Amino acid sequence: MEFKEKLKLQIKDTGLDTFTLRQFLKRAEIYTVFEREAVKKTFARLCDEGFMVENFDGSYTLADSGAFTKGVLRGNRRGFAFLAPEDGGEELFIPNRNLKGAQHGDTVLAVRAGGDGSDEGRVVAVLKRGYDKIVGTFVKEPEGYGFVISDDDSYFTDVFIPAHACRNVRSNVKVVAAIDSYGRRKNPEGRIIEVLGREGSVKADMLAIIRSHGFKENFSAEQIAEAAKIAAADVKGEIGKREDFRNLLTVTVDGDDARDFDDAISVEKSESGYRLYVHIADVSHYIKRKSPLDKEAWERATSVYLPVTVLPMLPEAISNGCCSLVEGEDRLTVTAVIDVTDEGKAASSRIVNSVIRSNRRMTYDKVTRILDGDEKLKKEYADVMPLIANAYGLYKILKKVRHARGSIDFVTHESKFEIKDDRVLSVTRYPYTEANGIIEEFMLLANTAVAEFLYYSEYPAVYRVHEPPAPEKVEQFGKFVEGCGYKFAYKNALYSKQFQQLLEKVRGDEAESIISKVMLRSMQKAVYSVTDSGHFGLALEHYCHFTSPIRRYPDLMVHRALKMLLAGRFDEGTTERFRNECIAAADQSSERERAADMAERDADDYFKAMYMQEHIGESYEGYVSGVTGFGIFVELENTVEGLISVNRLPADRYEFDEKRYTLKGIKHAYTLGNKVKITVTAADVETKRVDFEIYEE
Repeated sequence: MEFKEKLKLQIKDTGLDTFTLRQFLKRAEIYTVFEREAVKKTFARLCDEGFMVENFDGSYTLADSGAFTKGVLRGNRRGFAFLAPEDGGEELFIPNRNLKGAQHGDTVLAVRAGGDGSDEGRVVAVLKRGYDKIVGTFVKEPEGYGFVISDDDSYFTDVFIPAHACRNVRSNVKVVAAIDSYGRRKNPEGRIIEVLGREGSVKADMLAIIRSHGFKENFSAEQIAEAAKIAAADVKGEIGKREDFRNLLTVTVDGDDARDFDDAISVEKSESGYRLYVHIADVSHYIKRKSPLDKEAWERATSVYLPVTVLPMLPEAISNGCCSLVEGEDRLTVTAVIDVTDEGKAASSRIVNSVIRSNRRMTYDKVTRILDGDEKLKKEYADVMPLIANAYGLYKILKKVRHARGSIDFVTHESKFEIKDDRVLSVTRYPYTEANGIIEEFMLLANTAVAEFLYYSEYPAVYRVHEPPAPEKVEQFGKFVEGCGYKFAYKNALYSKQFQQLLEKVRGDEAESIISKVMLRSMQKAVYSVTDSGHFGLALEHYCHFTSPIRRYPDLMVHRALKMLLAGRFDEGTTERFRNECIAAADQSSERERAADMAERDADDYFKAMYMQEHIGESYEGYVSGVTGFGIFVELENTVEGLISVNRLPADRYEFDEKRYTLKGIKHAYTLGNKVKITVTAADVETKRVDFEIYEE
């Protein structure tokens, strides 16, 4: 046993939670100078590793003694931070003087500064740094050194760049800086590892967003070459081993600007109902486990969709090439064949390795116009009209069944941008039509069928799970709904259908979108897991993601599980190894999905601010979409959201009611869902922020 591990046992054996070096040496009967020095050095290592903490008076406390709160810091540009305890307890306020060099994102141990009842804390040890790189603007001083000001306001300390580390870097450019040391300086010290471009340029700002969330826009030359080699491989020999659906009427339905097509559908009418074929690109045939491209896909875990670019999970030769189900080309697929009765019951299903040839590339817009009776389009697509008619018939049945089981239809609005020459021409709501609904219902059904197949096979896989909301969140939501004039009550058990029924009550009401938004906030976030604990929002016992392996790594893992099951390749050793791979993939995919969501939100906010710069002084109607102690947020019809700070509201003595989402004064009150008229006062692309004020005649 090495000395450090032996020392840890000795520390535990003393029975002391807090002790000085002298007390420990005496208890452990260590007297020689050599041993004392060895213990002193090892104590420092154990503090760095978080086993124990050195207190301000020089004593030591074991980290698991219960005297500390462990958690992650959430910083503020003004220099203070909040500690979110990992046990889910109340946050601690950490003033700058009590941070002890800790920064936003750091995992720390803290104590309550004023005793048990205090909400103010003091950091006693930094266990793990949250950031080893930051993205921001480099400002160079006349003396040659400089500072990087983080784009993230939460990272409240500028990073010092010594002169030798920035000789060839100009001032006022966007950069990525690696943090080398925290040391004794007031500022962390680092070096510039990448120059992104001139501050204020769209290219540099987009790269800054991409880097801030840990994504890459390019693949290496080696990865591109490997993808090209894989895509060029002859698959004729593979086709004979698969179920051949090339003579089956098949279409893809995607957005007008889609470039990769990873799903296609076929729908036939049967005596008892319908037979649905959901064909999904067989990415697992091309991307082998543990290959270089697989490792890169695992790191990315998801494709990221920004208004001006896409960061794909796989190189273009794969995503837009051999795996894309393009019109008129033979493509390898995995197909879920599902028989659905006229009552909407999935009577039977099977999963097969297949080959297809898409007859037509359809778009949501064209299918919508056909359903609306566009005679010209009906004639143009006469060859696939039977499929569209069958698809629409099955869609109406599935939608009714999903509604009956209690699946929640949240009201959310995605943004659609028209951008030309780095100028935002328009921001609108992304249209959602019945054509979108058809594909969504079919993908939900296929995902459910695959999840049930995997679950009852009792072999490992990656599931998409959504836990019920926490009781305290439900209680708070119920009080908010009451304030809107509705009731939300439940006895004993909580079911998704209760939320769905509330949304039906408020359908068409001015408060509909806001109640839906608050409901969504009260929910847990869906994640990936090897434990199939069901999906609360969809009211499903079993659910996974199977339909998008080109752009989501969990789907690729599901395909691999299916392939091994179909081929009978699972044995005891293989099962355990694959389970461990699934656990790692689920954790990585959940984390990168959150990062992708934040990157997409930041990019949307950036272009919204750019658009609103040309509309300062104009007035619009909107709804209060957020309420805080420092002001209210208002969302416009075009999805742009802006802040009205409390000092921009009509003069009053406002108090913030957090539980009822209300900012109330003597004369005025603002609650989520209120309709208000605003005037745009400012828009800043650097901070991605838009400011409003209440409109006055």
